Amino acid sequence: MNPIRTVVCPIDFSPATARQVGLASDICRAFGAQMVLHHNVTDVSVGAAVSWMWHADHVPAGPTSVDDQLRRYVRSVPRDVEVETCITRGAVIEGVLAVSDAAEADLVVLCEHAGKAEDHASVIEFMLARSNRAVLALHDQGADAALPRFVSGDGEQSVTQAIVVPVNVNNTAHPQVDLACDLARLFPLRLELLHVIESGTGESASSSATRQRLHDLVAPDLASRASVHVDSGDPVSAIVSAARRLSAVCIVMGEHTRVPLKRWFKRDTSRAVLHEAHCPVWYVPSGAVAARSFERFALSDEKSSLWGNV
Repeated sequence: MNPIRTVVCPIDFSPATARQVGLASDICRAFGAQMVLHHNVTDVSVGAAVSWMWHADHVPAGPTSVDDQLRRYVRSVPRDVEVETCITRGAVIEGVLAVSDAAEADLVVLCEHAGKAEDHASVIEFMLARSNRAVLALHDQGADAALPRFVSGDGEQSVTQAIVVPVNVNNTAHPQVDLACDLARLFPLRLELLHVIESGTGESASSSATRQRLHDLVAPDLASRASVHVDSGDPVSAIVSAARRLSAVCIVMGEHTRVPLKRWFKRDTSRAVLHEAHCPVWYVPSGAVAARSFERFALSDEKSSLWGNV
């Protein structure tokens, strides 16, 4: 069974929408998935705390123009991708969650917009807190230095891309590493595993045991395309710096939902990385959705039609 069968792409017609739809289209083509283009019509003011990541360049669409704008983006989707459209009205964060659940989305492709106040709840943060759907988050136009490529163009040579995978070696489960390994079996990706030692733990950044534990997380068939890194200091700064230094096209984060009380007293690393990263961030849930393996698809004949054997 195809591990990514349905990709939900909630769009707001901002300047970043074309890139968002383009990346979602690539993923759908690579996995033979269906796309659901979703737009929410809301009358909520920009200043309301439930507004959806409003951007200075965002132009609210009138009721008569929504269909036309959706059709325009549908036309931009490759013909070999099955696409459906969905329009909801009301509070957008609940709308995105409802559509994603109704479509049984394996992945939700969203775009984070800069410039909103700290107390404004974004759809991405809402999805990370309330849903176990995997989320691939992009940034505004021009904010991402690069995007991951999942489908090559005609005659295009395979170029190995780096993805940074932050890991806490003290955890017992590492769904983000499993996803990264599965992706690397399908596409020309280099895995950059990173463990960050926070101040006061007494752990040494030069610990050979820590590096060995990182190496042990990588499947043997991918050892030649994986590197491990151990850094110390603030986890968010270390992750973002590593992604820039390694020219990563994506950061694959394990998402562990915290109850509100804990989030008040400690900054949430996974969410903070999104706001500072220069590339998209793929959040992997820790539940059953993340446990589904790509192995069957990776060994199929379809692989050669995407990137060839890598």
